[in-house]
Amino acid sequence: MSLARSSRSAVSPTRFLFLFSDTGGGHRASAQAVKDEMARLYGDAAIVEMVDVFVEMRRWPFDRFPKLYPVAVGMNGIPWYVGYHLSDTMPMVKLLSGAAWPYAGPSLCHLLGQHPADVMVSFHGVPNAALLFARRKLALRSPFAIVTLDLVSVHAGWFTPGAHMYIVPTEAARQRALRAGVTPKRIHVIGMPTRRAFVEVRAMPQSEARDLLGLPQDRPIVLMIGGGEGMGPLVPVVRAIAERKPDAHLVVIAGRNQMLYNALRVLDVPVPLRVEGFITNIAVWMRAVDVLVTKAGPNTLSEAFIAGLPLVLYAAIPGQEEGNILHVVENHAGVWTPKPQAAADAVMDLLTHPEQRAAMAACSQALARPHATTEIARHLWDLRR
Repeated sequence: MSLARSSRSAVSPTRFLFLFSDTGGGHRASAQAVKDEMARLYGDAAIVEMVDVFVEMRRWPFDRFPKLYPVAVGMNGIPWYVGYHLSDTMPMVKLLSGAAWPYAGPSLCHLLGQHPADVMVSFHGVPNAALLFARRKLALRSPFAIVTLDLVSVHAGWFTPGAHMYIVPTEAARQRALRAGVTPKRIHVIGMPTRRAFVEVRAMPQSEARDLLGLPQDRPIVLMIGGGEGMGPLVPVVRAIAERKPDAHLVVIAGRNQMLYNALRVLDVPVPLRVEGFITNIAVWMRAVDVLVTKAGPNTLSEAFIAGLPLVLYAAIPGQEEGNILHVVENHAGVWTPKPQAAADAVMDLLTHPEQRAAMAACSQALARPHATTEIARHLWDLRR
């Protein structure tokens, strides 16, 4: 820390307000990763408060959004797909936000009044236009940053003009921001925020990671996950892979999805299957395994890139995650297998061709931005006045 920073922190710490929502697991995880990194870099000089913007508005139906999200992306994703694309223009974002303002605006203004900050940061795409309305209403002059958490297919809501800084994970996201009218100098291509553990664990030998988790050393390990919320048609994918009787150890992580966990625990398959619920050491798991079977969520993909894992993608949220598929496939970091049998074929192919698996792993690691969280924390710190 510089002498200038030390001097300033001795006088008064900088208050950061991180706004997110538990619509999926990635928003909280990303905000928490940046918060942890700011604590590591700046200690008590940075005070970070995390607030679920929709829940804390205490206004129906916004406070129900975290529970409604899995329903919205269900039903084969058709309702989500329609809503996503219909709202994915800047005029529509402003129209919808303006229409909701008379009802939701007072609650949002009250929320911001209850959480004063020197720097405000949004980790969600939906509330940004309304947040800018509220900031103007309250005459807030503190810097406002948006940390984009979609890799490629980025909704217009992330890029409502008026923020002081837009942090994006890829060049494709930067181009989307430019098309939305964001001033180029305010866009910073840095990467997705991920927990520091994913960087630190890379120095751990794979054998040590396996010992820590009680995994065998004598065969490849296939890890199957559906993100922190256990989303997507994971059960038929697991069944299809297990029924091929691969010469590998199979592990599936259900995340917070208790129904999925229960279904996997009683799944009748011809090979041993280790089933885990929600875990906090996913970085160690990714270090221990050889193949990752997952939905195309941006957080999981960014973590897998750092781990250098070949990817078998079995599902993607329509609209929101479709670009992630192309990002992985076109860079030869994985394959797209939207049917369970196709996923099983891909896994068997990778297991029987280790040279192909190694090449795909190298391409995956080439997409990694392992120090993105540190850079994001430093950019946000430099916003303070």
